[in-house]
Formats: sequence, C-alpha cells, structure tokens
Amino acid sequence: MPIYVCHCPDYPNSLDKRLAVRDEHLKRAGQDREDGVSPLSLAALDSFPNVSNCIVFGRAFLSSEYSTSSVNPAPSVPAGQPNPGMAGSVMLLKFPTIEACWDRLKSDKYWEAGVWDKEKTSVVELIAAPGDEEKRGL
Repeated sequence: MPIYVCHCPDYPNSLDKRLAVRDEHLKRAGQDREDGVSPLSLAALDSFPNVSNCIVFGRAFLSSEYSTSSVNPAPSVPAGQPNPGMAGSVMLLKFPTIEACWDRLKSDKYWEAGVWDKEKTSVVELIAAPGDEEKRGL
C-alpha cells in the first residue's frame, strides 16, 4: 500500500487557532491509535500488515527561528507546554490512493479550522524500496 508524505504548513500567525483546536486534533490521533490504525513508526507496520488506512508518523514542525542550529540552541519550552515555534505538520500516511489520503487530511481539525494553509499543503507518494512489500505487507 502506498505511503504518502503530507507537508501541511500553517497559515501565518495561526498559532492561536492551532492551539484552540489542538486537543481535538490530538484526540483524533489518539482514537486512531486506539483503533489500531496509527503505528508510530515504519517498523511498526510489521504489526499491522492488514491495516488499509494508517497514520504512520506525524509531528508538528518548527519555524526557522525556533529550529536548532549551531548558532541558535533549541529554545527551552516547559514540559507539557506547546512550542510557540510550531509552524505546521508533517505526516506519513498509508492509504490505498492519494485521494483517500487527501480525504483524511481534509477531515482533520487543523484543516477544518483553517490552521493548515490549504494552498501550500502538499501530498506526495513515496516510492517503495526493494523488499518493502515482503517486510511490511505494503
């Protein structure tokens, strides 16, 4: 089954909007995990060979001014607090078609609430490496 990379940058100045719906967004991800459709890594796909739709990986990404570099150490954020540098999301999703992948994105709270920039969001399919099908049931 294809795996898609979803790059979902936020609209400028949308951190307040992101934080307002973040709990709903995370609740959906938690429900996906409970339902067995959200392995946390590519290696975990071995445990879910018959899952047809799957969130393989998902994280918020940081804006450049909050990214760690040799001249800019990672800003300290208290445990349990959202990072003020969140600027979008990146996900690996396993779906039978790119249209099904887009449907999942468009049903996300961040999409519905206008957090993700709908003009800049992109979805691309990864090419399977030799042997992936046998190893992971893809």
